[in-house]
Amino acid sequence: MKASDLFVKALENEGVKYIFGLPGEENIDLLDSLTRSRIEFITTRHEQGAAFMADVYGRLTGKPGVCLSTLGPGASNLITGVANAHLDKVPIVALTGQTARNKLHKESHQNVDTLKLFSGITKYNQPVILPETIPEIIRKSFATSMRETPGASHIQLPQDVAASEVEALQMMAIPEESEPLVLKPLIEEAAVAINKAKNPIILAGNGVIRSRAWDELKAFVDKTNIPIVSTFMAKGIVPFDHPRNLFIVGGKPYPPGMRPLHSSDLVIAVGFDLVEYDPITWNRDRARNIINIHSCKAELDEHFPVTLDLTGSIIHSVKELAEHVKRRSDTSLHDEIRERRLAEMTEVKDQAEKMPKAVMRVLTKELPENTVLISDVGLHKVWVSRWYHPAKAGKTIVFNGFASMGGSLPGAIAAKIACPEDTVVSVCGDGGFLMNVQELETAVRLGLKFAIVVFNDGKYSLIEKEQIDNGFKPSHISFTNPDFGLLAKSFGLHHVRCGTEEEFDVAIKDFLKDVKLTLIEVIR
Repeated sequence: MKASDLFVKALENEGVKYIFGLPGEENIDLLDSLTRSRIEFITTRHEQGAAFMADVYGRLTGKPGVCLSTLGPGASNLITGVANAHLDKVPIVALTGQTARNKLHKESHQNVDTLKLFSGITKYNQPVILPETIPEIIRKSFATSMRETPGASHIQLPQDVAASEVEALQMMAIPEESEPLVLKPLIEEAAVAINKAKNPIILAGNGVIRSRAWDELKAFVDKTNIPIVSTFMAKGIVPFDHPRNLFIVGGKPYPPGMRPLHSSDLVIAVGFDLVEYDPITWNRDRARNIINIHSCKAELDEHFPVTLDLTGSIIHSVKELAEHVKRRSDTSLHDEIRERRLAEMTEVKDQAEKMPKAVMRVLTKELPENTVLISDVGLHKVWVSRWYHPAKAGKTIVFNGFASMGGSLPGAIAAKIACPEDTVVSVCGDGGFLMNVQELETAVRLGLKFAIVVFNDGKYSLIEKEQIDNGFKPSHISFTNPDFGLLAKSFGLHHVRCGTEEEFDVAIKDFLKDVKLTLIEVIR
């Protein structure tokens, strides 16, 4: 059989349903093999968009998203999206073509060492040199992307290998795998430390979402009455109105008096990845001890002093710990912080906050609980993280590790493919939106229906704020935008322009009544 056919059979064996990518001369054999496969190839308009789609597909399904490019510029275009997934610990498998093996030792057309390009952003990075190794390489790439801390894998398939003949080989079995369980004595020791603490707090991170452990963690909060804060990527674990919900931490800290981590003596970090919120921001004095509950060992950091490391199944650890931790009665300190934070959410300190807070208020009020909301990167990411309150966990995607701009539009495409029955909303700034605006054509071609909310202010607002906060005069942050109404019309989607909360409220309600691909332009 043809090696590219064997490659596709191995992908089918992994349960791959979709591959996002672009065709190229060096991957035409693989594309031809896909025409005889149950795997659907989604042709995108840029390889970066394909990688972002694979990223979001991996987040929502818990299974590796797959993207494909040709060699050289196609492979290098994947890099940003693959890195974004890798640093956010998302399972993803990138497939790239390559020139024939007899050209790899010398200068040849479009040939660069893509293995070196992918080396710093993957857990597994492997060329296919012999066609008979294809089943092993694919099995290892998928298994590695899922095990322990998830991340990216990369497989390079040279053109001559894809076109070669190979004997039909048996596919490798996919074993049932389970996470190790933390031993009971360690659970009991952690419970003793929590019970002795004066003001413990839970810091929930992205690992809770990856492990689908949100129900168990909410039950732990309900039983123990210990307050909880979440990182940007772990929103929705407890409802907005839950009395123990102290909301979000991340980025720059709130003013004094609204910092729940600073007011605690013990932080119970559950599924927390250091990349989400640098501990020096909230534990500079190292006065707070850490109990780390995660599926992997804690990263070493002098401001993250782990006294107990409960490495194993997060679900099991949280459930077992709940049986040994006493219920808290005095929560007055953190109750006061919650009240101050609630007041901050409704207070409009200046005109610049008025429309952003209004937009987040409407999204929180109007969107159904089965909404997948994807935030791009920019100042609006802070707004989404602090002021938007989802009804469910695992439904809000915030790029906060590598934090690349331009991922929300392609991500919304993948979200609608992965969760076709869910409402999907992309929230982005004008800067990030235009970085991958070409994927509007992909969405229209596929007949997908979702909303894209774009804040239009003609500048990189997050950089402007950073400049002002550091005493600099804003510079080099302004640009001009196209007419978004004409842009939407040219791609064939509906457009609404909003300048007030009332107009935005009508736009969202109209979208939910008659769901279609809609660009909602918000003027700040």
